[in-house]
Amino acid sequence: MFVIDEWDRVFRFANGREDMQKEYLDFLRGLFKGQDYVDLAYMTGILPIKKYREHSAINMFDEFSMIDPADLAGFFGFTAKEVQELCRQREIDFPELQKWYDGYVLNGLHMYNPKSVVDVVRRGRFRSYWTGTETYEALEVYIDLNFDGLKEAVIHMLGNVPYEINTRKFQNDMTTLKTKDDVLTLLVHLGYLAYDESCGKVRIPNLEIA
Repeated sequence: MFVIDEWDRVFRFANGREDMQKEYLDFLRGLFKGQDYVDLAYMTGILPIKKYREHSAINMFDEFSMIDPADLAGFFGFTAKEVQELCRQREIDFPELQKWYDGYVLNGLHMYNPKSVVDVVRRGRFRSYWTGTETYEALEVYIDLNFDGLKEAVIHMLGNVPYEINTRKFQNDMTTLKTKDDVLTLLVHLGYLAYDESCGKVRIPNLEIA
C-alpha cells in the first residue's frame, strides 16, 4: 500500500521545470501502472492528476476533486451537521459562522474549511483564518493575467453574481493557463472559489474568501 501526501508538490513549487515534471510523472507511472506488488495507491494534493492536452498522464487512478468529488464529498471538510454540533457545544453563533465559512456545496452537502472552524472554536471570534495563511500576492499573480476580462469576472463575483466557466480544458497545473476558464478552475481547486456542477458556475463562497 502506497500513501503519498501532496503528490502535486512538484507542479506547485517547480512550476517552470517541465522536464522535472515529466520525469516525475514517468516515475509514478512506472511505479504503479500494471505492477503486481501494488494493492492500493492513495495520493492526496490540491491539483487533480496532471493532463497533457486532453489525456491524463497517469490514467490508473480514480480521481476525486473540488470539481467532481463523487461519493467522497462528505470527507472534503466539516459537514454542516458537524459544525452545528460544534457550535451547540461551544455556544457559537451558527448563522454568523455560516456567513463567514459556508458556501462550498459538494453533491448537495455544505462543506466548511476545518482550519477556519477549529480556529473559531479555539479563539471565539470570526475572522479570515485560512486566507491568513496565504499572501494576496499569490492570488494576484493569477488575476493579473486578466485573460478575456478575468478581473471583471472577479468583480462580478464580489457582487454576488455567479460566473459560468468551462472546467474541461484545464491541464491540472499552475502554469498552463491560457484562458479565463483555466484560471478560475485553478482557483476552485485552490479553494478560493466554489463550483456548482449543476449550472457550471463559480462564485466567491463566503466572507472569509471575499
